[in-house]
Amino acid sequence: MSGIFGIFNRDGKPVDKKIVETMLEAMCYWKPDDHGVWSEGPVALGHTMLWNTPESKLEHLPNRKNSHVITMDARLDNREELAEKLEILDRPIDQITDSDFILSAYEKWGEACPKHLLGDFAFAIWDEKKQQMFCARDHIGIKPFYYYMDDEKFVFSNEIKGILSHVGIAKVLNDDAVAYYLKHTLLSDLDMTFYENIYKLHAATSITIRIDKKQQNIYWRAEECPKIRYDSLDEYIKHARELLEEAVNARIRSVYAIGSHLSGGIDSSSIAVLASRKLHERGDRLTGFNWTPVLDKDADIDYFEWGNSKKIASLENIEHQAIDLSEEDIFALYKTIDITQGDSIAFWYEHQIQKYANKQNIRVILSGTGGDEFLSNSSYGYIAGFFWKGEFKRAFRALRLEGFRSRYPILGFIKRFYREVILPSVPDWLYCIHSGTYCSFNKVSNYIKPSMKTLIKGLSSNDKLLPSFGVRNTMLNALNDGLIQTRVESWNVSGVSDRIEYRYPLLDKRIVEFALGIPEEIFRQEGKNRFLFRRAIEGLLPKEIIWSNTKYEPKRVEKYMVISQKAQIKWMKSYTMADQENKYFKLDSIFRDIDMGSCKESVSKSNYGMITTITNLILAIEACKRYKKC
Repeated sequence: MSGIFGIFNRDGKPVDKKIVETMLEAMCYWKPDDHGVWSEGPVALGHTMLWNTPESKLEHLPNRKNSHVITMDARLDNREELAEKLEILDRPIDQITDSDFILSAYEKWGEACPKHLLGDFAFAIWDEKKQQMFCARDHIGIKPFYYYMDDEKFVFSNEIKGILSHVGIAKVLNDDAVAYYLKHTLLSDLDMTFYENIYKLHAATSITIRIDKKQQNIYWRAEECPKIRYDSLDEYIKHARELLEEAVNARIRSVYAIGSHLSGGIDSSSIAVLASRKLHERGDRLTGFNWTPVLDKDADIDYFEWGNSKKIASLENIEHQAIDLSEEDIFALYKTIDITQGDSIAFWYEHQIQKYANKQNIRVILSGTGGDEFLSNSSYGYIAGFFWKGEFKRAFRALRLEGFRSRYPILGFIKRFYREVILPSVPDWLYCIHSGTYCSFNKVSNYIKPSMKTLIKGLSSNDKLLPSFGVRNTMLNALNDGLIQTRVESWNVSGVSDRIEYRYPLLDKRIVEFALGIPEEIFRQEGKNRFLFRRAIEGLLPKEIIWSNTKYEPKRVEKYMVISQKAQIKWMKSYTMADQENKYFKLDSIFRDIDMGSCKESVSKSNYGMITTITNLILAIEACKRYKKC
């Protein structure tokens, strides 16, 4: 992603050039292709450029047009439509930059302009006539946008470090964010960051800042997506395929090499195949990344998706790149990771992919993230939706169809009822007690002081905003629980150092709206979940992969747990905590348990959970230590 940052001194004082230079320096750590700063009076805008799309090489940002100045990180996917609506006729469309489109859209539609844009974007426009800063983030929240505001100034960036480099902003750790992280093992809140007074701008939201006023506006609401109704099932399948192809084509616009996740599952694999076929038309070859290391031929049976990815790569002439991950790799990453910047200890394999991609001059990685939540939805809670809405006949008909396929039909029916009707209706806190695997607070409570326990217990509930029954409700929850945005933000943070931009075809706004609008029963037909998506990708993947795919990979999971656990224990035992007053943690208890061998090297879910919990604690301690705010 390109970097953006800016300052609006609301007290009217001219921007200090040294502050702007410091912010630019902080944002240039990854050696951008170009950079620029515009400053006038109380306002400054900055940009660090990652060339990617053809028109990005024509950009000179910040860009000024009449009385408006923009800095942005954006890829617009409806350029032809915008050229027509905005009547930009003075030059060919391939000579029009995305910043030109956004500035023209702002001139025509004002603060309503984001609703007319399609793609991934975060931008800020200084309006000289109105003396206001207008900022917006895309519909799904693919591009990050953070900001700080007090009575004197408004400071923003798409990287937290950009804001922290401003000398006038105190680096104070947010106690509520630490509590949230310890409770949930990640910070997926839609507003908070690890720093006091630094916030995330919500997806599908704009913010207008004036000297005396702040105004936020939600310009798109997923729950208001209209219903889509066709006369036949084939029409839904055809439309789904068309949208998938459009979303992939929009995201392979790059003058650099392109990579894609190729797990062997149907989401990433269908994306990779569509991208590969299009790239072959222009004489290019796709690189497909699989998180599993190269295996012996005899081991394929225990790595189902790895075998699938290898087969697909061979059929489609995709360069297949398996990724190996060692204990030493993870240990090294623990020493550099900074969770306060939005990075995550999940998906270690992705760091290895980024390094390989950088060496191959790959600047785009396509990901299947979002498939499970929307177009490839597993229809979890589908039957519960019928049951709790009083449509008992439909619910029991579906249960009978699927439950009686087992060897013991009555037992199968009961199990299916429990899994499909009861569990989706259980609130998170009760499900936590039931499962015993996601209750991170239960594990961490022995190591934190009473004041932090009080903070954690005082957090607002993270239960689902809507009941999980019904496919549409689960989709709306996926947009609003922050997990999608958290993954996207963490890959933005980790990828930028290697000049990688992630793109997500299955999180295309058009696909999300389509999935929300169609009848729920389309997602499950003939007793098959993901029915719509499986039918839509026919002809892309072998039939046995489309209809019989499984994620059963015990050896891969066990290997990952072993090397991850060893790396964590090694890091713990090498870790030293300087003497300092600590208001959050019982450091003596943490290190006593490490020294006494409570963290055994035997692999089990409970032991792995304990080790990961302590690792999260130490990462939180490091955050405190870094800014001496514990």
